Amino acid sequence: MEDNGQAVIEDGAIIIRVPLENLPQVVEGAWALGALETRYKVTDTRVFAKELLSALNCEDEQGTTPIHKLFDAGINAALDQGAEGIEEHEDQDDDDVDYDGADED
Repeated sequence: MEDNGQAVIEDGAIIIRVPLENLPQVVEGAWALGALETRYKVTDTRVFAKELLSALNCEDEQGTTPIHKLFDAGINAALDQGAEGIEEHEDQDDDDVDYDGADED
């Protein structure tokens, strides 16, 4: 499989892999698809990769990162496409949810 911006399952984890040498094309693609108002070019891939990684892991006031938002969008897209292996929770009240993934008793 070509590792060009693909998500895979490896060793029990979801892995998103983008080779550093592809970052210039990723930035160009972001502009071409309208995600960037201004066109940019990567001049130092390693430096920009560290900056991008920092931005992807940066938490807002609620502790949410762009990675969380990516997963939120992916979950919604999977549900919209009729994903299997997931169903509506019987308790729709979020007052008793511990956001580490376990319900509080």
